[in-house]
Amino acid sequence: MASKKSDIHIQPESGSQPSNTASRSKSNLDIASRRTFLQAAGLGAAAIGLGKSAFAEEKEKTIQGFEKAQRDANTSKGWEPVSDRKIRVGIVGYGVCKFGAAFSFQDHPNVEVVAVSDLFPDRCADLAKACRCSKTYPSLEELVKDDSIEAVFVATDAPSHARHCIEVLKHGKHVATAVPAVWGSLEDAEKLLETVKSTGLKYMMFETSAFHADCYAMRQIYKAGGFGKLIYSEGEYYHFLDSPIDSYKGWRTGSIPLWYPTHSTAYYVSVTEKPFVSVSCTGSNCGLPDWQPEKNQYKNRFTDQIALFETAEGGASRMLMCIGVREKGDETGRVFGEQGWMIGTEYHGAMTDLPDISRPPLPPSVDPGSHGGSHGYLTNEFVHAILQDRKPMVDIIQALNMTVCGIIANDSAVRDGERLKVPQYSL
Repeated sequence: MASKKSDIHIQPESGSQPSNTASRSKSNLDIASRRTFLQAAGLGAAAIGLGKSAFAEEKEKTIQGFEKAQRDANTSKGWEPVSDRKIRVGIVGYGVCKFGAAFSFQDHPNVEVVAVSDLFPDRCADLAKACRCSKTYPSLEELVKDDSIEAVFVATDAPSHARHCIEVLKHGKHVATAVPAVWGSLEDAEKLLETVKSTGLKYMMFETSAFHADCYAMRQIYKAGGFGKLIYSEGEYYHFLDSPIDSYKGWRTGSIPLWYPTHSTAYYVSVTEKPFVSVSCTGSNCGLPDWQPEKNQYKNRFTDQIALFETAEGGASRMLMCIGVREKGDETGRVFGEQGWMIGTEYHGAMTDLPDISRPPLPPSVDPGSHGGSHGYLTNEFVHAILQDRKPMVDIIQALNMTVCGIIANDSAVRDGERLKVPQYSL
């Protein structure tokens, strides 16, 4: 299918032709493409900096990542309802980021938000108001006992995600969760996977990078064969914190960077639906006071971690999470394959008959929201997966393959970069 007009600009290489089997053993990029590849791999983060004044102004307005994307004329173009059924949803967690209400569940035509919960009564009341819901519960443990609820969105603190999702699933409800899937625990990863398997219910992790316009386009082009095997890929998440965001039990204070890896690792795992198999990682400390081992609950000394992964395709991926990079805020990635490559919003390569890379149309009442305009798309995907009884994007396997690799990466950094095997998950 020819490419439709979308929010991504696709630029095929002039004169490029699909390669045969023999030529695929060599790089299919021309001399100019090779030069760009090397420059991109070398420059990395420096090539995508934001102006100091612009970032400083934006930082004053809102928490990083919550800048709302502009809705355009194509956001709902071609939208048609898939069902007239309304899924009865419960939402847990409001917090300082107001996260529970940030994904437009309350605005989706196939959703009725029937109950909400937050441990803090004032936040619970605010969440109920934001979601136009009258029923509240004092905890997730109480909310999941409500038999009228079909699905729950878990927007609680990261250390509780696995436990809370297991509790939801055990009460017979589908679950969507904020990232990451688990918090530093391989045991929790196994328990979560077994619970999803045993219940047969839908699980989806709301990884925002998976529905960034560029990452989504990379996925469609990869599936259509426009890259061939990925030789090299990068994912970068910069979130400067001169002082930690207020959070439940201070879980963000001194936190291990690559325990929160999914905004980066999505730029390989979500693109290919394949895992990493090994990792070597290095870490550094920019001097932030809360990231001294004696001052945080994790005994963590790293503000920044950069991991080099071996991929299931035999390629390499450089994935990072940096808390100490000042005046910088970004989630971005790049992919380089045998037959093409993509940096930001431009595809270069052999494929000329490109697939449709437009993100699915949203209902007119649903905004794209924040984190690269991904929020509304994540909710729509989860709702449609339930209505159509299909696997959601960023299911339990993708979620664990995006998350657990970061736990192992930190283990490598603690061991001065020792290469370690990464667990891989499958159903």
